[in-house]
Amino acid sequence: MTNDEIMALIQEALVAVAPTRKADFANLVADTKIEALGLDSIATMEMVNFIEEKIEVTFPDEELAKVQRISDLVGLVRGGRTSG
Repeated sequence: MTNDEIMALIQEALVAVAPTRKADFANLVADTKIEALGLDSIATMEMVNFIEEKIEVTFPDEELAKVQRISDLVGLVRGGRTSG
């Protein structure tokens, strides 16, 4: 997957868990902090689960714990590690 495809997947996941906020997620950038998305912890995990199901991968909890920015999540989707 390209970074653009991954960003589109993340946006799709965000809209799936917070459909009324689609416009808020339209201009997502890699440097965006996860906490700045304004999701509670349950919605954040639902977003991650959506991505895991789409790409048929389970992210290790220790790697998820390091995710602070969208770019970290992109790294996980690419099969790599977070930058942190």
